[in-house]
Amino acid sequence: MRTKLLNNIVLYSFLLSGILTASIGIRIYVITELKLDSFSGFISSVISLLLLLSIYISLQSIIDLFIVHQKSESKSHDEVLNNKTADHAVFEAHDYEHYKLIAQHKIIEEQERVLQSVLSYTLRELSLYLNETDLKILCKHIRIFQFATLEECEMVTASIHVSQQLKSIDIMHFGWNIGNQFKKSGIETATFLRNVFHEKLHEVEISTIKRKLRVEGTCLIKIQESLDFHKGE
Repeated sequence: MRTKLLNNIVLYSFLLSGILTASIGIRIYVITELKLDSFSGFISSVISLLLLLSIYISLQSIIDLFIVHQKSESKSHDEVLNNKTADHAVFEAHDYEHYKLIAQHKIIEEQERVLQSVLSYTLRELSLYLNETDLKILCKHIRIFQFATLEECEMVTASIHVSQQLKSIDIMHFGWNIGNQFKKSGIETATFLRNVFHEKLHEVEISTIKRKLRVEGTCLIKIQESLDFHKGE
């Protein structure tokens, strides 16, 4: 603050000194060159002094007005830029959340589509070999199986009665077909089958079920990469 004040004092001192020097120079010029009296020289000195001060004040006002205008324009530009940046940031955040919700919705829709495909396949494939109660229990466990971890598959407790017409190989093929749709590993599918169809597979080790999920042989239930009704025919 003191430095700025000192700078202003020095600047104005030089300025006033220049104006006074110019007015004195004019006085001397009037007396010596124009051969006028001392009073005329004094009057011309005062008039020149006032004129120079007026010119300085006018120029200073114009300069100050120009500087204020430039600062105002710069401030307005910065405000517009900041507002645009803020609006863009808000738009991007809104845009991100919007598309994130869309993506999540699509995932949920796809998961539901896969589940309904598996349940429809189960009803088509096993209705002749399970009674209505056991079929409902199986569908309930299939819903759980879609997102179950290996530990959760190990905790499944059910023993669904299956017609003697179906052999172990049929159950394994059925398990692989639905596990493939849910992107399950072999050990997860084998564990699920062993616990859900315990009555049929209780004498078979989980490792054996895993190894024979796609085994070839005489069977009623075939391996199907797709469970779409038309493609599966």
